[in-house]
Amino acid sequence: MLIGKTLGKYRITEHLGSGGMAEVYKAYQPGLDRYVAIKVLHSFMADEEDFLTRFQREARVVAMLRHPNIIQVYDFDFDAEDNAYYMVMEFIDGPSLKVRLQEMAREGQMLPLEEAIRIVTAVANALDYAHQRGMIHRDVKPANIMFTQEGQVILTDFGIAKMMNITGLTASGAMVGTPAYMAPEQGMGQAGDERADIYSLGVVLYQLVTGRLPFGADTPLGIVLKHINEPLPPPTALNPDLPAGIEAVIMRALAKDPGDRYQTAKEFAADLQRAMAGQSIEPISPELTVASATSETVTGARAHDQARQWEGATLPSTPAYRPPSATPPPLPALTVHSKRGRLIVLAAVAILILLGCAALIATGTPGRLFAALLSQAATPTPGLIGTPTPTYDAVATQVAAALATYEATTGVTPTPSPTPTPTPTSTPTPDLTATAIAACVFDIKVVNDYPIWPKVLTPGQQFVKRWEIKNTGTCTWPENVKLVFISGDELAVVEEPEIEPLSPEGTSEIEIALRAPVEYGVYTSVWQLQDSEGNPIGEELEIVCRVGPTPTPRPTATPTAIPTPEFTPTPMEPLHFSVPIIVDWRNIPDGKWWARVGLTAWGGDGNYRYYLNIVSEETEFFDGTFEIEYQRCKAWWGTVIVTSAGQEARWEGAIPYPGECP
Repeated sequence: MLIGKTLGKYRITEHLGSGGMAEVYKAYQPGLDRYVAIKVLHSFMADEEDFLTRFQREARVVAMLRHPNIIQVYDFDFDAEDNAYYMVMEFIDGPSLKVRLQEMAREGQMLPLEEAIRIVTAVANALDYAHQRGMIHRDVKPANIMFTQEGQVILTDFGIAKMMNITGLTASGAMVGTPAYMAPEQGMGQAGDERADIYSLGVVLYQLVTGRLPFGADTPLGIVLKHINEPLPPPTALNPDLPAGIEAVIMRALAKDPGDRYQTAKEFAADLQRAMAGQSIEPISPELTVASATSETVTGARAHDQARQWEGATLPSTPAYRPPSATPPPLPALTVHSKRGRLIVLAAVAILILLGCAALIATGTPGRLFAALLSQAATPTPGLIGTPTPTYDAVATQVAAALATYEATTGVTPTPSPTPTPTPTSTPTPDLTATAIAACVFDIKVVNDYPIWPKVLTPGQQFVKRWEIKNTGTCTWPENVKLVFISGDELAVVEEPEIEPLSPEGTSEIEIALRAPVEYGVYTSVWQLQDSEGNPIGEELEIVCRVGPTPTPRPTATPTAIPTPEFTPTPMEPLHFSVPIIVDWRNIPDGKWWARVGLTAWGGDGNYRYYLNIVSEETEFFDGTFEIEYQRCKAWWGTVIVTSAGQEARWEGAIPYPGECP
């Protein structure tokens, strides 16, 4: 435990919880007089190959998300004394939606429809904002939806699923996502795109308006199979008072095929609002989702077919899955109610375990995978209603999930004893070119990040930004790679770079000509290399530029000849800096406003140190930018101090609230 210790500038005060990736603490930041939440990574995470690079990259992206319904990430760093990597984020002082639902379930209550729609709409708006910036959540569920004391909805853990994705497996050996809220394509081993988040949010909405999850089973694998194969029980079968428009929205969000769902979270939120206003919503085709809410009989033959289809769906060569029709062909009546039926299930479980063991032994997968699987199997999966007792099913489920994911990521499939096989049917000839491209890994390493010159730009000045890039991927870059702006401050492009295909391990310089903004300030712009279809190549590239006044040399008198002058050092120009200005700002919870403030220094010897209110290590800030928080509609008062070569300059004053007040 780290309680009482200090990580960087944060003093740990309380342990909040644990997870598969990190321990979560509450901490105090004296410099800004605020509490924060800190996730301290488990030590074994840092040992994974490329994890820290991925962690830093994803943390940077998440930190750029600025939305009132997304948790704010402030910082990430390494503490050498405790050998700990940690992420610092906004402290949310309220409960999660999962806790609220559990409390209401104990009292036999449900959320009012208006409150359910408010929550889901807020999360949908947050997802839409993130999706537009290329960020997929991949684990939307009540535990990741929190509330402030004022009731503001906050979506947490953006990017965590991607950070934990270690060669296709999470740290616990299971696929990314939570089975009860997992989209069918995720259950089949695919990463999923924006529409997978929409499906997960649709499950949350279903749960809020009916009091139950759409699918339940004794094991996580059973739940995944039902999401893939079972038609959706209509919400009105569980809540007859639910408006038809709301049901139509849920049915579309939970369509099996991503192409039949809402294509953006914005569309999802808009239809929810229309439905609440009493407007009609066009329902999705009934055969894609409608099923009897009381149909719970699963035949042994169908369960066997589901397991085979799910395992096969994780293999790269399997054709895209289409949901079953509303009237499936008749199956043998082998209802699993008898001892004989249970023996069939036990046999299937045993086969899955044997196949999993064969794959692990044959490929030399690290032994810690089994330890992670067994430790997770011993821990029951929490749910809203009840907690199942851990049994051998949990171990079988984890082995099956790990095996399926391993097959999907490596292409290695264990070969069991020969068994009779059905007569093969013709299959389309695979596209070998597409397969080869899909097998490529595109990545880069920034060898040199050249600084912008001059260091301080004049308003509207043209400048050049250059990087030296190395292709650390496995294939030559495709044609028509472009450098694309993705977030932050958008800068005017004077001349776009010409990017030639780069072979593996090759290096090249990328140069882009830009124009500085016309107002003083510090600007941060994030760019990324992308192929012709918009797929990212490697890490983001950051451009930070300062716009301010350029010092003008003072005029000097015409020199006159003097005999053998004595050497005197050239006097330094007095130290000055510009009035601090707001670079970025927003309203935040608890009736406060937040801003990033920037300034430009000149004079002295060109090396500057910046402090807030007093000169000390705890109050020092860097690169001429600092952050402030204050009560909404009130001006922030403070002192800024800049030092250089023994000189000191001060500014004391107010930074007014930039918004409108009632």
